[in-house]
Amino acid sequence: MIRVLIGLLAAICAQAATPLFQTSFEKPNQGWTVVRGAAVPDAAVLHGNNRSLRVESGGPLSDARVRFAPVSLSIGKRYELSGWVRTDGLEVRDLDRSPIAAGAALTMASMPFDVHSASLGGARPWTRLTLRFIASRAQDQIELTVGQGGAFQGKAWFEGVSLDEVSGADEWPAREAVQTFGPAYRYPAAGWIYLHIEGRPYERGYQHGRLMAREIPEYFERCAADLGAKDQWGQLRTMANALFLRGFDREILEEMRGIADGASDAGAMWQGRRIDLVDIVVANVTVEMGELRSAMPMTPTGLEGLSFDKPPYAERKPDTAVDHCSAFAATGPATRDGKMVIGHVTMWPLTLAEQTNVMLDIQPEKGHRSLMQSYPGGIESGTDWYQNDAGVVLTETTIRQTPFNAQGTPVAFRARRAIQYGGNIDEVVAELGTRNNGLYTNEWLIGDAKNNEIAMYELGTNHVKLWRSSKNEWFGGTPGFYWGDNNAKDLAIKLEYLPDPKGAPEYVPYMPYDRDLAWQELYGKYRGQIDEQFGFLAFRTAPLVSASTMDAKVVSADMASRLMVWAAIGKPNQREWKPSHGGYANNDGLYPSGYHLFRAEPSETLRTAMQENEKTRLAAKAAEAKAETKPAAKPVSYKDRLWKGWILPASDADDWFAAGSAAYYRALEADDLARAMDVERAAWRALKWEGDTPGNHVRREQTKGVLFLDALRNKMGDAAFLKLMSEFFAAHTTQTVTAQSFLEKAGVLFEFTEPGEGPAYITGDIYRRLASAAIVYGTLRDAGANRYAAEQLQSRFLDRRESAIPIYKDFEATDEVLGRHDVIFVGRPEANSALAAWSGQIGLDYQAGVFRIDGETYASEREALVFAASNPLDRSHMVLVYAGNDALRTVKALNARGEGQYVIYEEGKPARAGFVKAAKND
Repeated sequence: MIRVLIGLLAAICAQAATPLFQTSFEKPNQGWTVVRGAAVPDAAVLHGNNRSLRVESGGPLSDARVRFAPVSLSIGKRYELSGWVRTDGLEVRDLDRSPIAAGAALTMASMPFDVHSASLGGARPWTRLTLRFIASRAQDQIELTVGQGGAFQGKAWFEGVSLDEVSGADEWPAREAVQTFGPAYRYPAAGWIYLHIEGRPYERGYQHGRLMAREIPEYFERCAADLGAKDQWGQLRTMANALFLRGFDREILEEMRGIADGASDAGAMWQGRRIDLVDIVVANVTVEMGELRSAMPMTPTGLEGLSFDKPPYAERKPDTAVDHCSAFAATGPATRDGKMVIGHVTMWPLTLAEQTNVMLDIQPEKGHRSLMQSYPGGIESGTDWYQNDAGVVLTETTIRQTPFNAQGTPVAFRARRAIQYGGNIDEVVAELGTRNNGLYTNEWLIGDAKNNEIAMYELGTNHVKLWRSSKNEWFGGTPGFYWGDNNAKDLAIKLEYLPDPKGAPEYVPYMPYDRDLAWQELYGKYRGQIDEQFGFLAFRTAPLVSASTMDAKVVSADMASRLMVWAAIGKPNQREWKPSHGGYANNDGLYPSGYHLFRAEPSETLRTAMQENEKTRLAAKAAEAKAETKPAAKPVSYKDRLWKGWILPASDADDWFAAGSAAYYRALEADDLARAMDVERAAWRALKWEGDTPGNHVRREQTKGVLFLDALRNKMGDAAFLKLMSEFFAAHTTQTVTAQSFLEKAGVLFEFTEPGEGPAYITGDIYRRLASAAIVYGTLRDAGANRYAAEQLQSRFLDRRESAIPIYKDFEATDEVLGRHDVIFVGRPEANSALAAWSGQIGLDYQAGVFRIDGETYASEREALVFAASNPLDRSHMVLVYAGNDALRTVKALNARGEGQYVIYEEGKPARAGFVKAAKND
């Protein structure tokens, strides 16, 4: 009986441990297909006792991809894809600026090109690779890739590839990154700020204001700069009050009033006062106010049809440029599974784009829960990407501005109403068209995941045109497919551009432009196969992505019905967007983070973090009310008590005193003596590893002297030591002296005690070591931003050394490369696989977007770390890490100034350098 029970338990355990899916290459082509390249089971290369799959290139300009049969998943659940990979002579190269090619890696068919496991390159032994992800398809496929996005030579072998469901225990966001206020919360993710608010209008607005109090005034400044009225906020308020405020209903006005009050109560100020309702209205109609100039020439005045000859000295003012976007919606005969797919990129002014990175999740008391791309203080999208819990997706591309209807309501209000109260296409169209003021004229694309219906709705001021898939209404011979790219298709709407029959001649009918032709070409190539990958491809391909593209969003029907979306902030083709000279002074630029999968339904990890953090916040608030603030003690200052003059060493044996006393003088002048001495101790450790050479002999003696003099001061006390030094230098300044004469004056022997174990390098040491430096940037996340930062460092160091420092991708950095260089890592460990492998060895505690230094935790998206350590493979070389909690902060970390084992960059504050207390690692 016991044996039976043991057998049953063993069977149960074996069943529980069985992966959801596991590959086998014991037989040829068993459930897998070669999409590109070449692949064959290899009995000569085994992992354990199992055959592997050898993957090679199919040509000189090719990558390789092997796809497995579909596997069933539960959308929204978390899984781990894993497998063993080996490489030999694997060299990868990029074919263009985008995409950044990867090595041998694992991914899923549903995923963007920049989402995959860590890669392998060069010659690597069997290595286990993993990729954890949230399922976005009910049927997905495992893919093995080599050189994805580029080309490669060499070989890769795969074995033991499996897929299984896992818990969300380590799922982002980490608790430290979540901020709460009642039921509301925010956290950073891949360059976005996810903000959830809920409840009655004023209540949810107040939550919004409290959690975005820092960002809202920053956005006001951008709005003013974008409208060209930095010093005319009062006039903007008057315009918004007169033309737009009363176009919002009570519900939205209450929400905006809540935003103003919440931000103000959290301490936010704008122009020296509390933020009010009208300020929030200005932010929400900035785009429409920007269109007024373009709308006025299109708006009839009553003089149309009359002839007026302009004087010869008149100059014509051009219309303002139209903001552009690219978008598509597909369904039925156009898609892989017959279901809808929708995607959109925004082409936007950089000044507004940098803060249009809020993924706003609104769960209202009435209407549908909605997910939209927005900005601090927004009640609407601005860039017009909306989804709701009815499975409706709403987006648009701007078309040429039609007349202004002063009796209409703002598009900000109508679009918000459409997504909050629109449960289908008819309801969305009704909300968009009711009391339309005509500003920010758009061609809307709409999808309904419940029935996979899509629609294209051109909304002029006085004319509209609706195409619907349910009525088999298509434009341009593309059944199952609508596209938008700022080129109106309906003649009646295009005629609204020309209110004056006596105006200049213009060709009115639709004429396809470059992006129209690009959409039609893609449709022709992928008709019947369109899915998320179609969107990822389109949005990294010119001209559908351009110099002013700031984002990308792609959603399938299954995702839309669950309020999920793949979203990227920054150019989706992995290119940086640098600010231009003469633009808004506070623009930082956009540096691509890559795609991230958002879902409105919080994970169990997030729910726990919300509950615990809210308890902590309330407890801290109560403790703060009782706490008494005591002034911080001022550090001891030696600046006015130091010796004067200079001396010369009698021989090399006296260098330690001559050089050491000068260097110690500078240390005592420093604002932080303890940190200055930590720098000296680190310098001694590094010099010890380097050995005594002609190039560093004096520096060794100098450092030895600094450490001896500091020990002497601590032994004698400040007063006695400073008196000794002042008297000795007063008696011997400008003279040649021996160190022994000083020791006799002090009445001590020269007893040098080496510092114990600790850091051997500081952040500034890299500038002395450029001849042996190499830069390694991360490709797992933020690849475009990391590459840009690496290239900026290379350029900066070129000016110092007149020779280019080599740059490697993380998977190219073999032990041979790493061991013979002073290594500069770019990107945090979750983004840089080479750094991740070394994090524990160099004493770096950095998990996802959170780092911990000296007992403190840094989880804000505005923080970054510069960290120095010894190279684990050769202690005579150093490691330097530039890593931000998001892509932008990695780039900005390059400018963090300060010397220490680490420098912490936090936006808006001076950089802070320091040393880890009682460091156990070099």
